[in-house]
Amino acid sequence: MKPFLYLIAQTFYKKYGKEIQNIAFVFPNRRAGIFFQKYLAEVAGHPLFSPPIMTINDLFIRLTPYQPADKIQMLFVLYRHYITLSNSDESFDNFVFWGEMLLNDFDDVDKYVVNAKDLFTNIQDLKEIENRFSDILTETQIEFIRRFWDHFIPAMESEKKMQFVALWKILYPLYKALRDELKTKGIAYEGMIFREVAEKAKQREELHIPYNQVVFIGLNVLSTSEEMLMHRLKELDIADFYWDYNAPTLQDEYNKATFFLSRNRKAFPSKLLLANDKGKETWPEIELIGIPSAVGQAKQTQEILNGLISSGAIPDPSKAINTAIVLPDEHLLLPMLYSIPETIDPINVTMGYTLSNTPVAGLMESIFDLQKHYRMIQGEVQFYHRKVLSILSHRYILFSGENEINLLSKEIKQYNKVFIPVSELGRTELLKLLFVSLETANQAADYLINILEYLQQGLQNDHNDSEEEEHTVQFSEIEKEFLFHYYITVKRLKDVIKDENIQMNVSTFFRLLGKMAGSISIPFRGEPLSGLQIMGVLETRALDFENLIILSMNEGIFPMTKVANTFIPYNLRKGFGLSTIEHQDSIYAYYFYRMIYRAKRLYLLYDTRTEGLQTGEMSRYIYQLKYHYQVPIQEKVMSYDITVKENQIIQIPKNEFVQKQLNRFLSGGDRALSASAINTYIDCPLKFYLGYVERVSPEDEVAESVEASTFGSIYHGVMENIYQRMQGKLVTGDLLEKIQKDDTLLTNLIEAMFAKHYFQTSRIRPLTGQNYLTGEIIRKYVKQTLITDRKHTPFIYLHSEFPIDTTHTFDRIRQIRLKGSIDRIDEKDGITRIIDYKTGKGETTFKTMYDLFDPQKRDRPKAIMQVFMYAMIYSQINHPKSLCPGIYHLRDLFKIQFDWSIIHEIKTEKKRIEQTIYDFSPYIQEFTDTFNKCIQEIFNPEIPFKQTENTQICEYCDFATICKR
Repeated sequence: MKPFLYLIAQTFYKKYGKEIQNIAFVFPNRRAGIFFQKYLAEVAGHPLFSPPIMTINDLFIRLTPYQPADKIQMLFVLYRHYITLSNSDESFDNFVFWGEMLLNDFDDVDKYVVNAKDLFTNIQDLKEIENRFSDILTETQIEFIRRFWDHFIPAMESEKKMQFVALWKILYPLYKALRDELKTKGIAYEGMIFREVAEKAKQREELHIPYNQVVFIGLNVLSTSEEMLMHRLKELDIADFYWDYNAPTLQDEYNKATFFLSRNRKAFPSKLLLANDKGKETWPEIELIGIPSAVGQAKQTQEILNGLISSGAIPDPSKAINTAIVLPDEHLLLPMLYSIPETIDPINVTMGYTLSNTPVAGLMESIFDLQKHYRMIQGEVQFYHRKVLSILSHRYILFSGENEINLLSKEIKQYNKVFIPVSELGRTELLKLLFVSLETANQAADYLINILEYLQQGLQNDHNDSEEEEHTVQFSEIEKEFLFHYYITVKRLKDVIKDENIQMNVSTFFRLLGKMAGSISIPFRGEPLSGLQIMGVLETRALDFENLIILSMNEGIFPMTKVANTFIPYNLRKGFGLSTIEHQDSIYAYYFYRMIYRAKRLYLLYDTRTEGLQTGEMSRYIYQLKYHYQVPIQEKVMSYDITVKENQIIQIPKNEFVQKQLNRFLSGGDRALSASAINTYIDCPLKFYLGYVERVSPEDEVAESVEASTFGSIYHGVMENIYQRMQGKLVTGDLLEKIQKDDTLLTNLIEAMFAKHYFQTSRIRPLTGQNYLTGEIIRKYVKQTLITDRKHTPFIYLHSEFPIDTTHTFDRIRQIRLKGSIDRIDEKDGITRIIDYKTGKGETTFKTMYDLFDPQKRDRPKAIMQVFMYAMIYSQINHPKSLCPGIYHLRDLFKIQFDWSIIHEIKTEKKRIEQTIYDFSPYIQEFTDTFNKCIQEIFNPEIPFKQTENTQICEYCDFATICKR
């Protein structure tokens, strides 16, 4: 079947021949006009002058002296008048959202030629409705208006209602002030232009139509102003009208698609009968495909296109103009572009793409966040690490010096920089532009312009000419277009702010720019008459294709159920004849049934997923085709072969390579085992293998607060410094009390240890915020430790952080290297005490020596195993007379009955005996034997490194993602 526009071209060329050049043709969009020209050339078969081609908007603009106004400029003009009329001090940032809403409402009021003064009047007497509107409104409309105001007038005590009515009173003065100022500047919004022309037509004034005839083609819903112009042109006998209504579904009175069409056909009939347009009774071949993915629909489209090529439905992939892909959801445009088969070239995109969905908008969001989270610290601007790292990881930033930027990111994580000074961030020219603090909106505009200009210039340069840096980041043509449009948007906003002299802060500027990006659509332009067509729903108006693929056929997407933001309540819109949600339903129904009418093959794809607000429900149009029109539809649901398999048991056999790595821990090797490493092996042999044999470590992250391990290091460092000056000397209670009360000394030590272990710098600085609170907690622990030690005085302090690096024979032949650091060693009454500080919770009681090495034991006393290992090694090195191991669990320090001793719980047939270990010598042999068995197991080639069976250990394991636990 021939396309609708082809029939129009055929009919008019047959009637007028070359004189067709004197007829103006008006279409719903530009694309329809371009296709009409193509068909006209085909019908004529020889060159001829093209008739004037335009959209309905173009026609109105040609009939008025006004130029279209810029929306941003209008917002500022509206804001100024609002502040004057309302005596409000509302910020422009708060005004923007509903300022845009008011502009849309004023546009509607003018397009539908509504009496704005009547609409925006606060009606005090309900009877006035009948008196004022009875001549121009129907009874139904009056009822809607009465119903609305009846809700407000009797109950004005409500504060919300009072605010609404107060604001409602200034809407007409605001509407009039805006129009008056725009008129003086010779500009107007679209509705103003429409109203200007419509009122001229109503008053039968001269319209200065420069055409012999004006033909309206393929329109559907008409505003009041459009109807008024068309009626006037009809009276002048220079207008003709052609409606695409021959589809059986568009003649079904129960179909919402006919809501406007039936009335339009009666009011504006056609003068000519279109040739061969009697309609067809057959439906296209329809295939309905459900896919549990949005992007998956784009990938499925690739398969459909390949099938159309192989079957000959697309005869030539380089001339696939008979095929269109319709995207009701614009977010699928980029996935769709990347899914087109390589054999299809060229393609033509006839839809816009919202600027806020582009990669450059993502970069701008990161920049906005960066500027919101900087601080002045010690007189220098410093930026928050999360925002800095987010920007440094953006691919647009990496192109300015990938190696240097990656090194900067590594340093931020390695040295735990929560806030980074500006002086440390300017590693490349682009970073110098980025990391600047802003004070005013003008600075913010210049700042973004400089960044975008740098990126644009960088895209145009040949990066390979640089000998210093090899740039691996490349930009597509689409991304270049995105950058350009964002640049134009920032420039335009800056100019309007300057022209209108509007004061705003940096935060307001960024928020306004973000809102503008959400309302700006980037048009894609190409050669419209060649290649595969990718378009939005609106672009399909009046166009026909043999092969039609429509994605996102889900209820809520097509048709879209989004309610337009408006300040005019539904009842008043209904009462005054403005567009309502019912209009939107009818419009989209017409779009759908018209576009599928002349197709031969129709593919409807929808997302079957049900998650969040998405129901996975098919569009109502699919149900109507299946059940109301009884159309045969081939249905299939695509599914992904996703099966949840049991996690495989991971085992690392001790092959020759692994054995070679393990041998490095033996005597003469370059590695040594610590107590922590052995405890890790007991907990999970696989974790030991990954962390200590293969040395796999998690990626560094900046710790914003002091983590448990760092907390312990700071505490250990403070205690080491306190006792280091007393090494080998007698410690008395008076001395410890003096240190305990010396807050200046403790503050200096705490700050020094923060610098060393947390900030990882030699520069000592005062603690602030959360770090200060953490420092105070450490101070309390240190003081309580000194109070506890006073009970043990007098004693001789021997060592702090005593280093261990020795060999230990664990079988008859082999020796293993052991390392560690004993937190403190002191001596009293001939008994040498080994103390281990523990910041976490733990046990100081054990039942059997095997309990210390039992991987199945839920609360295995790891700390006891560690301090016993230190006691075993120390006794082998120094041979003390009597050795007593102990543990300071900091969480228990404040208990009245705090006891650092280790208890051996012995269970007999009659009772349990708790035996305090004051001398380790009776236990050393049993511990050594059990310890050696553990080491022998580590080196046993028959026992692989495997996952632990105690999955509670996996909860906070760095390697949990590897194990899938």
